[in-house]
Amino acid sequence: MVVRADKDKIASVITNLLGNAIKYSPKGTDINVNCILQQDDILVTIEDTGIGIRSEDVEKLFDRYYRVQDSAVKTVSGFGIGLYLSAEIIKRHGGKIGVESIPGLGSKFYFTVPIS
Repeated sequence: MVVRADKDKIASVITNLLGNAIKYSPKGTDINVNCILQQDDILVTIEDTGIGIRSEDVEKLFDRYYRVQDSAVKTVSGFGIGLYLSAEIIKRHGGKIGVESIPGLGSKFYFTVPIS
């Protein structure tokens, strides 16, 4: 099995997703990171038990400069570019990126990278 990827770019995606999980979760809670070999790709998931994301925000989350407008995140810094850049990196690697989330219960971000 061979994965052809820019290790620095993939590392920046993982760093961004992990950083967001930490930023939007209560201190002391677990964040689960998994890497699974599937048939045609590698699946990486980062799951937290943070504040979660509303469905209307999930649709726009990977848009450039999009920031969730919610009182729970007003004090969290950021420019709304990290998830957009992560999505672009994964798309250029031929993979997919996404999120599953339930407000108040947490989020699971995931991405795939094809196996060559």
